Amino acid sequence: MVLPSLLLKERVVKLSQLRVNPDKTLTGFIRVVSDNGGLKTKGFFLDKEAFIDLLESMEYSGPEFWEEIEQSRKSGRVSSKEVKQRLGMK
Repeated sequence: MVLPSLLLKERVVKLSQLRVNPDKTLTGFIRVVSDNGGLKTKGFFLDKEAFIDLLESMEYSGPEFWEEIEQSRKSGRVSSKEVKQRLGMK
């Protein structure tokens, strides 16, 4: 599952670091924290790849996904053309 591995790669970035070099700092899964006193979480940032991984993980864990897999297995072989039609890819 992607979600636990995503959380293990979490980086903590202080607001002051973010202001200095945002392009270099904002990659992956980032917890943005305040830098005055305690490290209070202000928010999270996910770059495009991390966000896609999170969405895929959520879809994979849902019952709808497994129902579709089960139906597909029962239906037998399917052509690539039919798969594209089912996915709305023309």
